[in-house]
Amino acid sequence: MQKGYITVYLALVTGILLSLVMGVIEGVRMHTIRTQTECVMDMAMDSALAEYHRELLSQYDLFFIDMSYGNESPSYRNTEEHIRNFMNMNFRPFEVFQIPVGKDLTGMYAQQIDILRASVASDNAGVVLKRQAVDYMKSRWGIGYLSQAAVNAQILQGSGLLDSNVEERRAETEREVKDAIARRQEEEEEDWEGRDVELPSDVVNQAKGEGILALAAKAPGALSRTHIPVNGLFSHRGRLMEGTGLPEGKEEPSGVAASCIFQRYMMEKCGFYGRQKQGCGFSYQVEYILEGKENDLDNLRSVANRILMIREAANVSYLFGNGVKRGEARETALLLTTILGLPELAEAVEALILFAWAYAESVKDLRMLFDGRKVPLIKDDGSWNTPYRHLLTFRGHLSEYGEGKEGLSYENYLEAFLYLQSEELSIKRLMDVMEADIRMTPGNGGFRMDGCMDAMTAEASVSSGYGYQYRIKRSYQYE
Repeated sequence: MQKGYITVYLALVTGILLSLVMGVIEGVRMHTIRTQTECVMDMAMDSALAEYHRELLSQYDLFFIDMSYGNESPSYRNTEEHIRNFMNMNFRPFEVFQIPVGKDLTGMYAQQIDILRASVASDNAGVVLKRQAVDYMKSRWGIGYLSQAAVNAQILQGSGLLDSNVEERRAETEREVKDAIARRQEEEEEDWEGRDVELPSDVVNQAKGEGILALAAKAPGALSRTHIPVNGLFSHRGRLMEGTGLPEGKEEPSGVAASCIFQRYMMEKCGFYGRQKQGCGFSYQVEYILEGKENDLDNLRSVANRILMIREAANVSYLFGNGVKRGEARETALLLTTILGLPELAEAVEALILFAWAYAESVKDLRMLFDGRKVPLIKDDGSWNTPYRHLLTFRGHLSEYGEGKEGLSYENYLEAFLYLQSEELSIKRLMDVMEADIRMTPGNGGFRMDGCMDAMTAEASVSSGYGYQYRIKRSYQYE
């Protein structure tokens, strides 16, 4: 047996060396905890962003986290819990994947996650959604173009066609003529020739009774009649989730260029008459954004009437300024007033004929637009499609028109209307459309746009089995 011994010096040095080694180990542990926490937090935030909503990306090319995760109610707590779980999976992978380890030298686990800031799609009247949509359009198309919608909208405004009082003028003229005829009828005998005279306005009134869509659409029975209750959609919900607005460093897209780009985004991503989107809630989505009614048919009818009003104003202006066509109307007016025995009404009856003629041409214009053709904003002799001889039978000639290659299309009118509408209202109704579409996909029955987040600042409270506490804050967003 060998005998060992230790000197007093070595005993003293050993204690010092052991303290040094333990101090180094503890320092390494603390540095490891700090580094590991930072790495795990970054991975967890990346993982949270990786849970973007697939349907929203597929249909609208937007990156948002759905904080409901397929359930009925979105909540920040849901996302916080997802981040916490991701952190603990990376802190303790051996518990998840059964990885053999000898000793966990850090013993880390995430206790709590708090989201301090969050950008929700609906924040600031939808500016968060608009920013992402505009960024998407810029990345795809660049900013080398500005939508013609702005130009068309300014033309419509400048021409005064949007504020036309054609219907009031027509109704007043018709009332004047009808009242005079009624007074004369009371004075005459039963065999008075004027008793059976039919005015052009009577034909127009009969056509109006059928409804504009029955005239403008070739197959009115095939029009969508989808009805979606709007009370549960974004713009009609009383209580909405709120975030903290745009993330730091991001500015609200403003100005004419941003408005044009966003308006182009809506036209690209939403369907409308003649270019319906498949598998959607509303068939006429752009029309819904403009009118906000629950029924596809009502939305399309309202838009059609808006276009009809513009076309009537433009066509009345053309007819009253065209001497040849006024001459045709005057001849008929003189004949009618002679039969009626009311020559003083010649000018009023002439105007009534011109109003009726303008309406007949306007209905044909709308048929052309619905057929995918274009119509000049202001007509000339070459683009006028309703000859005077067809005035009383215009409903049978609605599909008889020229090539229709110049002017504004139905899509152009929709673009101009969107540009003129309040952008805040457009964004709200766009989110209605998005919710209606996404809710039709499996597992998304309770989808809400105000539950969608695209940026966040989160703080994690981390503990170690060795008694250490650590707090870390990170800000992440979709770029």
